[in-house]
Amino acid sequence: MSDGMKTSAGQAGGGVSEEARGQLSAAVNEIKSSVGSKADELAGRGIGAGADTVAAIGKTAETLASSLQDQSPAVADYVRSTGARIDRLADDLRDKSAGELLGMATEFGRKQPLVLLAGAAVVGFALSRVVKAGLATGASATDASAAKGPRSDTPDQGRIEV
Repeated sequence: MSDGMKTSAGQAGGGVSEEARGQLSAAVNEIKSSVGSKADELAGRGIGAGADTVAAIGKTAETLASSLQDQSPAVADYVRSTGARIDRLADDLRDKSAGELLGMATEFGRKQPLVLLAGAAVVGFALSRVVKAGLATGASATDASAAKGPRSDTPDQGRIEV
């Protein structure tokens, strides 16, 4: 093969390579955009659901404050002010994007690491209790169905003594 043919073949290959790179880059950018928008949508749904839950807690605090008003006005005022703060938190959750909330959480963690660690421990404890309760409920349902087995009317038959 002559040097001229090698050069033109290399240039053609280089052109295809550049074209392929351009197409690949465009495809990657499109995928990133699609995944990013889907992630933002899912995060928005989660934040919206969390904000609704927080707002419900705020309403519960207001109801509790109303019921405590006659018995203990000072406690009722404290609960009412706490409920108002919770409502503001729900509004903040609705108004901010996932990135802004993550930035706020990161900044808070840098300023108050012990509070963040204690909060994580409390959340972890609460989640472990929820999981244990769910497992216990599932296990008791399994035990109940096993007790209703084919020989449950004759207690000594079909059972293995250990």
